[in-house]
Order: sequence, then structure tokens, then C-alpha cells
Amino acid sequence: MAIEDEIINISDIDVGTEILNSDKLLIETSNGTKMVAFKDFVVGPDNISSVRQSQIEGNAEGEANTFYNVITGFQILNDSTTPGLNTQYDQISGSIELGKFNYNAIANLASVSADIASNGAAVDELRVVLDNLASVLEATENSVLSNITLSTSACNAIVNGPFKGNKRSSALSFTTVELNPSTTNPNCTLTLDPFKITFPSAGEGFVDGSRYMITGQFTGTGIHGRQRYARTGLLTIYRDKSDGSSEEVYKKEGVSTSTSTHFTIDFNAVVRINLGDTLRFTFAYTPKSGKLDIFKIS
Repeated sequence: MAIEDEIINISDIDVGTEILNSDKLLIETSNGTKMVAFKDFVVGPDNISSVRQSQIEGNAEGEANTFYNVITGFQILNDSTTPGLNTQYDQISGSIELGKFNYNAIANLASVSADIASNGAAVDELRVVLDNLASVLEATENSVLSNITLSTSACNAIVNGPFKGNKRSSALSFTTVELNPSTTNPNCTLTLDPFKITFPSAGEGFVDGSRYMITGQFTGTGIHGRQRYARTGLLTIYRDKSDGSSEEVYKKEGVSTSTSTHFTIDFNAVVRINLGDTLRFTFAYTPKSGKLDIFKIS
């Protein structure tokens, strides 16, 4: 018989359907070819570490650094972290906890979405009822009833930039309205360019002497100059009265570092508003972005 007739290829071997503990594996070692019982075949970190780190995890060579951003109180690895970092659980626990936090928040929002829709419909219906009641009261011949004013006195507003500036008057102008004051009182008026909010007069559903909280956050870039506020900017709030007079009610200078003309202004002010008053703002060296909130507090 020729030698080639005795050759057996691996493909000629019968295919097994399972491996039993008593079965054996053929392995090539530095001391020759050996057999090992399947029950003694162990796969662990020691004998697959080179594959796991260099091919699967792509672990970085040399020193690895971690960098985090804090999001909703959780530390999250950012893209400045060394690529291929062999992460530990404590390094990614913030991402896991943030995922749980977001899941709970979305679940809670879903549970109250029906209530939000229901409340919105109820508010819309209430507006219709109040408008109808106001029409009835105005049309009645009873002098007492016809003089009743149905009102919600608030003139709340939210506006933001980027901004437009008027170098001649220094009047501050916004570009976007998030909350129009006419939503809370139809007798309030708002203009953006230049910014001005006018409060209702007598008999227009407004409480004289109302107090408003005004908050704002502005950022911008000044210039190197001799004028005092060239670097930092300066915000001033004026209350124009119904009698034609005007009063400065608040002033705030920005904050800038000694080596930069970038400035920020964060402020909270409480202003008393009377019937027919108007609020307007001026700004030395117009900011580039920011937001203004005006809300009735009493």
C-alpha cells in the first residue's frame, strides 16, 4: 500500500456533536504534542490576556489618563480620556447611574403627560369661560356689575439673544421671545427692538405697586479702551412712569479678567411696578448672548 493511501485529512474525521469531560484535546506545547482531558481545559485571564488587551480592548500603551464632565451630578468620561483605556467600573459608574436617572425621569414624564394635557385643556376652557363672563358683565345694565374687572395681574416675560445694540442710545434689543407678557395679561405690550415692556393702565387688570423679579445672564466681549466700562460692559434698568418721568432702578457692571475682555453679567433685581409703567434697558458695549426673565412675585 502506498504511503499516500494511509494519509488521513482532518476533514475525513467524523464530526462530533458534544464534548464530554472524559474527552481529550490534542495540544502543541513547547515540550511536544500532548493530550489534555477536557475537564482540565481552563480559559482564564492568564492565558488570554494578550488577546483581550491588544485585540479586543485595544488598551493604550504607557500611562493612561481619565478626564470627566459632571452631568446632573454624575462624573462622565469625556473624549479627552486616553483612547483604548482599560476602564474599571468606578470609571464608568457615572454613565451607568446617569442612564438610570434618565430612564426614571422619562418614565416619570410619561406618567404625568396625560395630566399635563388635561391641565392644558382645563386652562383653555377656563379662558373661554372668563372671556364669556367678562362679555356678560360689560353688557349688563347694572352699573356695579359692569365695572367689575376680571384680571390676572402678572405680565411675565422671557426674552433672549443674540442681541442687537444701538451705539447712539445704548438701548438693548433682543431677538427672541420665549414668553410674551400678553400671555399672562393681554394688556401688557412688548417690543424687542429696542426692548421695552409696558404694563397695563388703570382698569386693565393690573395691581398697582406690583413687585417683579428680574433676572438676567449676559456674556460679551468688550474692548481695551479708556472708558470705564469698555472691558466689562454695564447694564442699566430704567422705569419710565406714566407721567412722563423716568427713574433708574438698577445698575450692574460686568466681571472681566485682567487679561481678557470677555465679560459676564449675572444679576437679580426686584422692581416695584405701578400702573402704566414701562421698563427699558441700556447696555454699554452690547453683549453677544444671554437671557432675561421678568416674573411677578407679589
